[in-house]
Amino acid sequence: MRVTKHDLIAVLAVAAAIGLMVLYRHLQVEPRQMGALCLDLSTAPFACKPRAVLLWLQHWQLWGAGAMALGVWAFIGAPFAVRAAAVALGVIAVLNFNATWGMVGAALGGWAWVEAAARGPVAPRRA
Repeated sequence: MRVTKHDLIAVLAVAAAIGLMVLYRHLQVEPRQMGALCLDLSTAPFACKPRAVLLWLQHWQLWGAGAMALGVWAFIGAPFAVRAAAVALGVIAVLNFNATWGMVGAALGGWAWVEAAARGPVAPRRA
């Protein structure tokens, strides 16, 4: 198996997405001051609204459900971008406490990614 430029760009994109989520959680979600500031969304600053969406998605396990859906799609034959997105969203789901479905989604996406890379490029068929 050889690593292509396409793979390296995707790895960097996945790492960037995960890093941005880690940074956002560190700055906007985890501090107690933000929890107190965002207690009442009707009077809270705008920064509390994306935080509320993140926590709502976390509560209803939608980070993990999205990762699982992308992972299954990747596993049955999705385009390359979906495979990378399944890995990224799977890890992000784990960061947002949707670990079970997130890990399955990331594993399926990663498996599909590695398997497709091992197969190599598809040769055109001759008539």
